[in-house]
Amino acid sequence: MHAVVDFGCAALVMGIAREVGLSLPLAVTVIVLYDFCAFALQFPVGILTDRLNCNSLIAAIGCVLVALGFLLRPWAVTACVIAGIGNALYHVGGGVDVLNLSDRKAALSGIFVSTGDLGLFLGVNANRLPIRATVMFILLLVSAAILLGLYYLIKCRYRIENVPCKRLIEPVSLSDRQKLILVCMMSTVYLRSCFGVCMSFSWRSAFTGGLIAASAIMLGKMLGGIVGDRLGWMKTSVSSLLLAAVLFVFAEKSMVCGLAALLLFNMTMPITLCVTVDLFRNRKGAAFGLTSAMLFFGLIPAFDRTAELLKKISSIVAGAVVSAALLLIGLIAYRKWRTE
Repeated sequence: MHAVVDFGCAALVMGIAREVGLSLPLAVTVIVLYDFCAFALQFPVGILTDRLNCNSLIAAIGCVLVALGFLLRPWAVTACVIAGIGNALYHVGGGVDVLNLSDRKAALSGIFVSTGDLGLFLGVNANRLPIRATVMFILLLVSAAILLGLYYLIKCRYRIENVPCKRLIEPVSLSDRQKLILVCMMSTVYLRSCFGVCMSFSWRSAFTGGLIAASAIMLGKMLGGIVGDRLGWMKTSVSSLLLAAVLFVFAEKSMVCGLAALLLFNMTMPITLCVTVDLFRNRKGAAFGLTSAMLFFGLIPAFDRTAELLKKISSIVAGAVVSAALLLIGLIAYRKWRTE
């Protein structure tokens, strides 16, 4: 479902942005507005989700809103805003259910989040695929119906619920050590977003190369949680990033090295998410939303001259090394905090 939702949103927004006659400022506006609604709004949506305790229902509403975006396509800005809000609702609602089922493990979170990358790539390239808006509309409504069934199963039969929140907004008190952990996690997420959206290699420009790269990123996020739970979050995070830094040196000339680097670079995603969720304890939606909000801020450099700097191999290598250092510091502090 995650792949379906991200595919639908990307196909809708990029289809609007590429329309003949649409001015460049308006095309950029709809993309930025969508990104803001889809990512930055996940933080307030997460706060609301924690309180309402109906995660799959919220995700189902998100699917319906994305489908509604296709009906509103003649009104470009409105369609992108509605689809962006729907995307935020789906991610947080589905994400919190997965976190509730995870029992402080990273594997399920990595699997849930990973499929969005493949859907996003296919959606951006939807003009090359034989799929119509009507098919996408139906798939989204079917997804909403399935989510309503999951809502009954998860909440009513299995009685897996959010940690009770007495108020919509509750202050989160963090110690100095917890603040350090949070800064390290969010900084890593920000850097991964910055470089992820800006890095480009010649072999990725073709559809096949891009598809394989998106699959490598997806697999990296899946394996990050699985391997991290088996070998330890610190070993997995630091070793994968340092190895990625080495492979990025050869990524432009070697597709194999580039794919391996992309896979390794993205293995930290479920780990940073689960550490952040653990810090917030009772507010999983807020933690999930905060992590996603950092993804939005990481997209900003793609719209200015900073993107050219971030595309350089030396910058990418440095970013991987800095991320490894941040995670090492953050996870050492996290281990100490958990054993206090």
